[in-house]
Amino acid sequence: MDAMKDMISMAISLHVIFIVITAVLAIFSYIFINSDRDFRGFSNRVESISLQYYFMLAGLFFTGLVVFGATGLEITWQVVMMISALIWIIFSSVKLHMLFKMTRQRDIESQKRFKVYAKRKYLIDLVLILLISVIMYAISL
Repeated sequence: MDAMKDMISMAISLHVIFIVITAVLAIFSYIFINSDRDFRGFSNRVESISLQYYFMLAGLFFTGLVVFGATGLEITWQVVMMISALIWIIFSSVKLHMLFKMTRQRDIESQKRFKVYAKRKYLIDLVLILLISVIMYAISL
């Protein structure tokens, strides 16, 4: 029984680490989108940070799945809230990626559309991550 508690504790700790790293990457993405003027440098930064962001989302999903399985697959409103947020973040990331691929280097209008959507997406992601983390922390007290 001690091993199971240790595994749950370790999985929750890893989940929290992935949450923090994902929030930091969302902040960096927002800063990069606001600061870059040259599209070539901008696109390189977006692609590199997007890969890291997707990796962290996969880590969040995996560690959440481990915790969910270790706690007996009990569906609570907290689990539904976290899964809903992750699904929204993933689908909005897919839309952002498709919008990025359609953005042309010389088309200023498509670049503006991408930047507006990306700013909104990363702000909403950050708010979701922080809001759910605060709610979960308040419940665990």
